[in-house]
Amino acid sequence: MIKKIFPSLKYISYLIWVPLILTISFEIITFSDWIYEFNWDRNNISYRSNLTNNELDQVSDQIKDYFKNDDEKITINIERNKSINLFNQREIDHMVDVKNLIKFTLLFERISLVIIFFTLIISSYINGLKEIQRVLIQIIYKSFIIWSGIILLIISGMVINFNYTFTLFHKIFFRNDLWILDPRNDYLLILFPERFFLEICIIILLLFTLINFLLLSVTWILRKRLDPI
Repeated sequence: MIKKIFPSLKYISYLIWVPLILTISFEIITFSDWIYEFNWDRNNISYRSNLTNNELDQVSDQIKDYFKNDDEKITINIERNKSINLFNQREIDHMVDVKNLIKFTLLFERISLVIIFFTLIISSYINGLKEIQRVLIQIIYKSFIIWSGIILLIISGMVINFNYTFTLFHKIFFRNDLWILDPRNDYLLILFPERFFLEICIIILLLFTLINFLLLSVTWILRKRLDPI
């Protein structure tokens, strides 16, 4: 039975590896404090928003909490002389869509990790511990072959016309026009301008490359130690 399902698990692993490492990279960056602090300084957000850096940090903390809690709608409160709700209704409704997309992404990540884990465990059970290294290299290599065209297309779109690529992303993944906001008045775009999303995409791709490189390097080293001949 195990030997029968193993080929199917391998083929599924080929398909999900690249999206899995991208989602892991996305999660690491999205929930890191430094990326938001970098944005505040890099894009002069304090001046544009009339918020202090401390208040901006409060905003980013509330957004990150919202993405992982069970609240349906986000409330961004800034405490001054009175509590100020930063987002308008359109922004709040759009954040519901963003949260649903992130929840789906993280669910895909968890399921994919389980599939990859069982694929490697079964390969070890069938052919021994040394087989894990060979199978992992095979998964990474074949997944890159499968996804190389799409990856190159995305990178080309980012380089040639990021605004068009970013707009296309929203049209594909959101079924409404709530994402069309006013950068002069809507805080969501004042706090997170287009350049922030371009730079966060570049950082995610760099981290994606680094994770794959490190995994391949560790796998190669382990393979040499387990089979030095």
